[in-house]
Amino acid sequence: MQIRRLLLSALAALPLVAFAEGDSPWLPIPGQLSLGLNHTEQSGDNAYIGSMQLPLRTITGGGASTYKRATTALRLDYGLSDVLSLDASIGFAKVKVGAADNDSGMTDSTLGLRWRVLDEYEDPSLPTLTLRGAAILKGSYDGARLAGLGDDANGFELAIVLGKQITAAFALWGQIGVQNRSDNVPNATFYELGARYRLAPQWSASLGYGSKKYGGNLDIGGSGFSPGRFQEVREERGVAKFSVGYALSGNQGLALNLAKTTSGRNTVKDDQAIGLSYTFAF
Repeated sequence: MQIRRLLLSALAALPLVAFAEGDSPWLPIPGQLSLGLNHTEQSGDNAYIGSMQLPLRTITGGGASTYKRATTALRLDYGLSDVLSLDASIGFAKVKVGAADNDSGMTDSTLGLRWRVLDEYEDPSLPTLTLRGAAILKGSYDGARLAGLGDDANGFELAIVLGKQITAAFALWGQIGVQNRSDNVPNATFYELGARYRLAPQWSASLGYGSKKYGGNLDIGGSGFSPGRFQEVREERGVAKFSVGYALSGNQGLALNLAKTTSGRNTVKDDQAIGLSYTFAF
């Protein structure tokens, strides 16, 4: 049990590549509070209109050539028991689309509960399997606009998260889930795959790929579309990620996160996204 606690503490202190919906199969140990602070800068000069990629300057009639977004998010995780944990997240974002549109405000918040069903540290032949349910609380912004910060609707999320520490240095994980929101926002499905390798006692590197797809058949600029229906469009987004983490003493960690949009539909194509993360478990 002591070895297991030490391993979980080490995992909490090493920032992993960001999950599509921000989750991990490994829970904090009972009574442990983990704090994560992340700041990300995104930018791009193209967007997907339906499945067609076009320059923003063309889409906005010269009103903007670049989309920029800055997001700062705080996440808390608390271990309730050996198999249960609570998590909560809140954030603030600012979007600039030249003279076309700009907005800022609190992003959507989440309040989740994770239940570990299988534990690889109790049975090494098994992976760690965790189920998560979360409430999604809409933020303080207008989603029916080009610079909308999100879907602007309350909802819930259900996910299955799987992970395995293959060796002392190498770990794999993945998750699959669904989101349901109010106000005519289509249901969404998402998945994430990732791998982490410990390069040295304090250094680690991670690779990941995530995809999220909303249902429906409404495209931006298509039949029936209007600016007031931005939240109803069939949005799709695939993102490749890379992260380098450094574990500090005292269950603390720093990470540099890089991401790039590889495919999409009715969404901005991020040419680059760079973020810095700090985690602290106490």
